[in-house]
This record gives sequence, C-alpha cells and structure tokens, in this order.
Amino acid sequence: MITTHQTKYIVLSFQDELSGSDRKKTVEMIKKHFDIFIILKSDMPNHKQLIEEYFSYGVHGLYFASDINLCSKQHLEILTFAVDLFVRGWVFANTANDKELIKKLLAMKIIPVPVKYDARLSSYIKSHKCYNKFSSNMLKVIPLLDRGQADYSLTDKIKLKTLLETMNLRQKLRVKNIDESFGSSGL
Repeated sequence: MITTHQTKYIVLSFQDELSGSDRKKTVEMIKKHFDIFIILKSDMPNHKQLIEEYFSYGVHGLYFASDINLCSKQHLEILTFAVDLFVRGWVFANTANDKELIKKLLAMKIIPVPVKYDARLSSYIKSHKCYNKFSSNMLKVIPLLDRGQADYSLTDKIKLKTLLETMNLRQKLRVKNIDESFGSSGL
C-alpha cells in the first residue's frame, strides 16, 4: 500500500484469538517505530475491565464500531468509564447516522462517527453546542469524523508531537500506578 499523504493516526483492530500480551507488544512496536496516534477499534465490551485492558495496551483512544445501546445501563457505564479513563475527546462511537444518538453521544463527550460519510451530518455534528467542548485540533489529528486529509504546518507538527508525548507519558504513569497498587495489595 502506498500512501500519498502524511498520516498522523491509525485505527487498529485485533483478531479475537490474539492474546492481550501480543496486542500490547503490537502497540509498543508501532509506538517504537512511528510517531502516530493509535485508536483501537472494538465492539462494545461487556464489562469495564476490558476498557482498562485496552488502555494498558498503550492506545490513545477507542472507537466503538458496533451498535451502541444508550438505553442499556451497562453500555452507559462502560462508555462513561472509557470517557473518564481516556483523554477527553478520544472516545469515538458509531452513530448509524442517527441524529438522536449523535446528540446523546456529544452530551457524553464522545465523538460520533457516521457509518457513511455525509457532509451535512458532519456539519451538523461540528455545529452542535457540545462539540465545541472538544479540541478542534483533534480533528486534524484523527479525521474519523471529517475524512478529508488535513495539511500540517510546522506548528501543527510540533503541537501534535507534544500532544502525543504527553498522552504516552500519562498512559505509562497511570498503568504504572495501577500495577504498583496491585503489587502492594498482593494481587
């Protein structure tokens, strides 16, 4: 595959039979060789522990590609937990192009991603009052919502590198604190 433009992100999905340690090694390998944001594409998990596991891989964000049921208490808890764990604006969800679902996701600080690109729907999302709470620079980094490739100025590249390094450090420190907590409690 040949890319004709510079890519700043990758949407990664794993096969079910791949172990957690192999998934983590894959993410570490990508981070070692590329300065790139990694979004993990996943179905909606059945419990919050999987969100913690995904975070421990070292990914920067999550994209829930399967249908989301916001009427389900379990889905709401999992989504809220993901938003609290990952940096604000780095949880994405499939909307099935449903405006009501889009409104609810935006209120939860989740970036809605239409199944099929629709310029009017994309404009609707960007103009929504809750959308302004997210970093507008993020779209330049992760254009899942707006599929047009952005041009990066030197200033943008410096900001992106700083953001990437900050997110990597935050993730390492948080995982280290969790490991130390488990170690001190004998788990």
